[in-house]
Amino acid sequence: MEYAIVKTSGKQFFLKPDQWYDLDFIYNGYAGDFLYLTKILLFRKKDQIQLGQPFLPTSKISAKILQQVKGTKMTVLKTKPKKKYTRTQGHKQLYTRIKIDKLV
Repeated sequence: MEYAIVKTSGKQFFLKPDQWYDLDFIYNGYAGDFLYLTKILLFRKKDQIQLGQPFLPTSKISAKILQQVKGTKMTVLKTKPKKKYTRTQGHKQLYTRIKIDKLV
């Protein structure tokens, strides 16, 4: 079983090959483009484990951008008590969906 733990956009992700993940929105990325994740904290391939201090210097993970997606809708409600003021607003967070190509 091979996997990697990667830090990107302020979060840590547990990545396996041939699976897709939603990252924070990447502005200059289009569907079909490849990107490389270089901040790898831990890398496991069969019986071999590599641990970065804090990152592995030579390893990188290639991923393909599948599409830009929107998350689920969140409703934001503001009220002021005793003033008859209510404001409702919706928000959908943008994400970039990637598929892990291979762990190198």
